[in-house]
Amino acid sequence: MGKAGGYILHVAPDRRDVLLKAAQEPDSWGQQRAAEPVDKFSHSKNSPLVVLASFDAGAITHLAEGRKGASAGTGLVRLNISSLFELKRPVSFDQLISQVDGRTRGYVERAIENGGMLTPSAFAEVVRVLEQDRSLSDRLKRYSESRRQRLSRLSEQERTILALQKEALGTALKIADIQTGQLLDWEPPADKPTSFLEGLPEASVREDGMLLVDHSNVPGFKAFDGVSQLAVRTFVSESDPSVRLTVLMANREPLEEQTGADLIYYNEKYRSFVMVQYKAMTTGKKEFEFRWQAGDQFSIELQRMDKMAAELEKIVDDQGADSFRLHNDPFYMKFCPKIAFNPDDRGLFNGMYIPRSLWHRLAVAGALKGPKGGNVLTYTNAGRRFQTSDFVSLVANSWIGTTVPQSQSVEKLIKQVLSSGRAVTYAVKRDDPPEDTGAGGVVDLNGPVVGAREVPEQVMVRVTR
Repeated sequence: MGKAGGYILHVAPDRRDVLLKAAQEPDSWGQQRAAEPVDKFSHSKNSPLVVLASFDAGAITHLAEGRKGASAGTGLVRLNISSLFELKRPVSFDQLISQVDGRTRGYVERAIENGGMLTPSAFAEVVRVLEQDRSLSDRLKRYSESRRQRLSRLSEQERTILALQKEALGTALKIADIQTGQLLDWEPPADKPTSFLEGLPEASVREDGMLLVDHSNVPGFKAFDGVSQLAVRTFVSESDPSVRLTVLMANREPLEEQTGADLIYYNEKYRSFVMVQYKAMTTGKKEFEFRWQAGDQFSIELQRMDKMAAELEKIVDDQGADSFRLHNDPFYMKFCPKIAFNPDDRGLFNGMYIPRSLWHRLAVAGALKGPKGGNVLTYTNAGRRFQTSDFVSLVANSWIGTTVPQSQSVEKLIKQVLSSGRAVTYAVKRDDPPEDTGAGGVVDLNGPVVGAREVPEQVMVRVTR
C-alpha cells in the first residue's frame, strides 16, 4: 500500500483556461474534475496525491487532489485533478527552494525543473514550508510531520486493530455503494485512539448513555445493551445524497487488548445477515499461509460459528421471495496476506473470502493439511474463493445470508461476539428513510445504554436511502 505523495504540475499556457474551466464545471456525478496527460509516474491509485500546480510560470498557484489515471498515449498517463484550490498568495519556486532543508533542496529543484513526483522526503519538506501559511495548514495537515509522529507512537497491536476496523468499515461502505475516499480524512488523535472512527472528522464521542440508533426494526439490537461510550459518524453518498451510512462505535478495552475484528452486515430490505471474520496470513516458504491448531483462538471462534449455524438450520424457511438466497450460511472468513494500517490508502486488503461451510468440506477432504500433517490454508489448497468484488455484490443484493426467519434469531450470536474481545462492525442497510427524529432522519436519540463491561469494541453501521 502506497503513501501520500506530491506532484509538481506545470500547466502549459494554452491549457490553463481549459483546465480551469473543466475544474469549475461539475461532471455527471456532481464532482469538479479535470485531467492532464503527463509522463508516466509511479503512485498507488488508492493513495492520496497532492497536485502542486503552476498556472503561472515560476510559482505554485493552485493545490488540488490528484489521482493517477489510465494511459493517455505512449509514455503518458492521465493525471486526474479534483478539488482545485487557488492559493491566496502564490508561492514562488525560488521562495520554496530557499526555505526547504538543504538535504532535500536538490530533489525539490529537480522536481520543480522537470515537473512530476516529489521524493517522499522532498514532499515532506514542501508540506512543512507550505503549511506555515495558515490558509493552507488545514488542507495539508494530513501530510504533516506532526501527523507522522503521532502515527509512529502507535504500537504494532494498536495498528493491527485499527487496520481491521478500517477494513470492516471500508467493506461496509463498499457494500452500501458509498465511496471509501472519506476514510482518507482520518487523523490520529492527540491521545491514543480508542477506535478508527474517533479519528474521522465530524465523528463525535458521547458519554451520556444515549444510544444513537433507530432500533425498532433491527434484529439483535438488545445484544448491545451494556454500551456506555459511543463514537458516531454519518457518511453520505456523493452520487446519491439520500444514501446515508451512520456508524456507531462503542469502546471498552484499549486497542492493544483487543483480539481481532468481525463484520456483521444486515440488509433491512431483505432482512438478511452476513458475518465476516478477518484473519491474517503469514509468509510461508512458497506462498502466504494461515495456520491453526486444535484449541486455539481460531478453533474456538469456528466452534462458536458452527454452533450458531446448527441452530439457524433448525429454523424453517418462510418460502417468501425476500427470503430467497443462493446460500443461507451467513458465516464467512476473509484471509488477508498482509494486514498493515495505512490511513493514506482508500483500498481494501487483498485476500480471499471462504464460506464456513466450504471450509468444513475442505477440512473433511483433507485439503487443509501441510506436507507434515499440520493445519494450513493457502491460496493453492483453498481452490475456489470469493474475491472482494464478488463478495460485495452478493452481500449488497442479499443473494447470500440468513433468511428472514433466521434473522430474528441472531441476538445470541451477537452477544457472544461482543463478549469475545473482538472489534465488531454492525452494519444495517436501510432502503427507505425513517421518520425525522431530529437527527437528520437517521437516528433516534432515545435508547437505554448501560455499563459496557463485556463490550470491548463495537461498531454499528446503518444506511438510509
